[in-house]
Amino acid sequence: PMKLAKLIDTLTTLLNADRREQLRRYDEMKTVLRKLRRKRNELLDELEQAEGEEREKIQRRLDIVIAERARGIAILRELKKARDA
Repeated sequence: PMKLAKLIDTLTTLLNADRREQLRRYDEMKTVLRKLRRKRNELLDELEQAEGEEREKIQRRLDIVIAERARGIAILRELKKARDA
């Protein structure tokens, strides 16, 4: 499994690419977003069991995953519209 930093780095690279490149890598972006969803669920499970500082650390990572995933999904929706048009 990919580490969180690697997943976010891959997503950032995909989001910063120009439109043609994004359209070409549409499926790759969907895969990365799916992996981030799994990571988010894992972090939510960990958060339920964690306490104190560990809980704060997990919460920060979770916030990052949620924000990056939302950004990726928004662009994916735009790309889908562009692709279907």
